[in-house]
Amino acid sequence: MKNKNILTGLAALFCIINLSSCLKNKNEQPDFSGTTPVVEIPVGSPVGDGTVNSLSTSLIQQDAPSDYIYYINYAASSTKSTDIKVTLSVDPATLAAYNSAHASDPALTMVPSNAFTMPTTITIPANQRRVQVPVKFMSTLLNPALTYGLPVTITDASGEVISKNFGSVVIKVAVRNKYDGKYSFKGYIFREGDTDGLTGFFKGLTRDLPSNGANAVDFGQVWASGGGVGGIDGLTINVDPATNKVTMKSTANASLANDPAYDNRYDPATKTFYLSFKWGTSPTSRAATDTLTYISAR
Repeated sequence: MKNKNILTGLAALFCIINLSSCLKNKNEQPDFSGTTPVVEIPVGSPVGDGTVNSLSTSLIQQDAPSDYIYYINYAASSTKSTDIKVTLSVDPATLAAYNSAHASDPALTMVPSNAFTMPTTITIPANQRRVQVPVKFMSTLLNPALTYGLPVTITDASGEVISKNFGSVVIKVAVRNKYDGKYSFKGYIFREGDTDGLTGFFKGLTRDLPSNGANAVDFGQVWASGGGVGGIDGLTINVDPATNKVTMKSTANASLANDPAYDNRYDPATKTFYLSFKWGTSPTSRAATDTLTYISAR
């Protein structure tokens, strides 16, 4: 019995020691004192495989420049008592490496030099860890049909070590034209010979109109029942920016055309499309008259 009590006591002591050790490790803070300080471009989701990291932004085309920022960081156990001047370059080789590592995706196009401004030097102030790098994009000089890449590399950091895995980044830039967005949707649709409730008025709907090039958006027509209309795939709303007149087109149905008796147009003051178009011939003719008013970005 005495030996049994001794063994029980030793087991309890062992558990307490181990529990204490576990609690200590759980609350212990990481010790960075032995790491080499580096200057880096931090990202939210690093690739982790040694290839090029990326950041992303989506621009809506507008006359005024679009602002974007990213950060330069001093990763160290403590801040530095002097300024760190960081030199940046736009590096086509970095973009080529990114495209090569993502060969199954459409290649990113280099942002044209006249479509952005960015400082080539930036300073991390003394006793601070990071600084913002401002970029201005001229969205009207970018094609919404393309996805762009702005490759940035740190080339010098006042003698500080530049991070091997976070020394470069590709800023992916998608562009939405000025018609792109979420719209309220109402109208009337006619289906010759209809006996299924497809003809009639509808309202209270919303529709996403994604960019399709610089001056067009993709569109999907509905029946009065709310179901999608077939046979007119590739339907687009095409705006003449000089006149705001609209032409309706379908890549799947060459007969689809504007109703000549209706003023198909875009009203920039209210961001509203007024549309009327027809397709097919009797006895299977179809026609739709729609009003779409901008609500918000998609």
